[in-house]
Amino acid sequence: MLKKQIQDLAASIVRIQNKATTESRNLSKKESGLIAQMEGSIQELTKSLPLPAETMARNFDITGGSTATRRKPGQYIPVGPEGSKSYQNLFGNSGQTWRSMGGPEETDFFSAVASGRHCPGLDARSMTESSPSGGGFIIPSETSSQIHDIGLEEDFIMGKAWVVPMKSGEIKVPATQIGDHSSSLMGGFTASWTAEEGTSTDNNPKVREIELKAKKLVGLIKYSSELYSDSQGGQDAITALCGKGVGWYRLKAWLTGSGSGEPQGVQNAACLVSVDKEIGQDADTIVYENILKIMSQFYMPGFTNSVWVANPSSIPQLMGMSLAVGTGGGPIIPAMIPDAAGNFQLMTRPVIFSEFAPTLGDAGDLMLCDFSQYVIGLTEEMRYDQSIHAAFTSDQIYSRIITRVDGAPLWDKALTLASGQEVSPFVGIEAR
Repeated sequence: MLKKQIQDLAASIVRIQNKATTESRNLSKKESGLIAQMEGSIQELTKSLPLPAETMARNFDITGGSTATRRKPGQYIPVGPEGSKSYQNLFGNSGQTWRSMGGPEETDFFSAVASGRHCPGLDARSMTESSPSGGGFIIPSETSSQIHDIGLEEDFIMGKAWVVPMKSGEIKVPATQIGDHSSSLMGGFTASWTAEEGTSTDNNPKVREIELKAKKLVGLIKYSSELYSDSQGGQDAITALCGKGVGWYRLKAWLTGSGSGEPQGVQNAACLVSVDKEIGQDADTIVYENILKIMSQFYMPGFTNSVWVANPSSIPQLMGMSLAVGTGGGPIIPAMIPDAAGNFQLMTRPVIFSEFAPTLGDAGDLMLCDFSQYVIGLTEEMRYDQSIHAAFTSDQIYSRIITRVDGAPLWDKALTLASGQEVSPFVGIEAR
């Protein structure tokens, strides 16, 4: 009976959302309030279910696979590697739109901020800020959605990672203790062959937590005052600038972040394995043996999720690498092969060229990564503000956008196999 009520409420929410989409409009204030009321009822009914709801721990799988995430409308639920990372799928439709907060029909959010005049929508937002020290006006949900989704377009890590929507500045994510297979499996699991009525050895599986703390990313934009007065697409231009800028810096952090005041990037992860170069290997080169060594120390249950990440400066080395078949002048097979769509593959796995990968010859210039073993925390709220004073004499405007995110690998160290070899979902080459 309870499940039926929940299903009916969820279906009603979807009908309201679909109606607004079909009519090419935003949700009205009445519709947003009705959805919020139904979502509250769903949450209360869920608490009364005889079986516990799915937990984040059950959704996380750090053994290389991924599980589907079932999303209830408007709820903050972790989205797995195969799920959509769009703003709407992460945060639902519970956010306030420009119109629902009193924004006038004759102007848009960015124009209202640019005018510097009183606007009901802006005033309502500034009075309901959860953290006034953050500064700026809360960006309407429809504009935040556009900024996030534009930034997502070139973010090849977020699309493959776990993403956890954050309701507050901190959230704890469950993860398995990375163990040593010489004594136990991941999580401290052990087993023994025991005779009938024999006594097994006690062992306490170990579960750890990753604490994500939202780090503040502040982006600055400078543009001319004519952008709005002379261009009909002023709001779209600012939205695109914010989206591309936020996306660029987020991706850089997922790869290179130090973990201090910014997300922990995979290049600085404690679980990163760096394989040795070949004896006598020339500087600034990549050889076939480097590739084989990387694969030999990669955690192979995650191989089907993996991608190669390389700096564009490595293209001549990778394109020139080949494998000769036989010793009698047989065919030569190139190591990196392009497909019909122009994408490259190396050892059957996609190759992604990124400016954030170290330059050819530096440590980590070529890495094999399973980004399903990376978790990202995102807050829904974005803020925006601007000033005409900093560049007053040149008639330009400074704008500021603030968003808060965090990220970290799910592994806290490399895994030692029963053979004694270390493996990891993130493997690169040492400097050459």
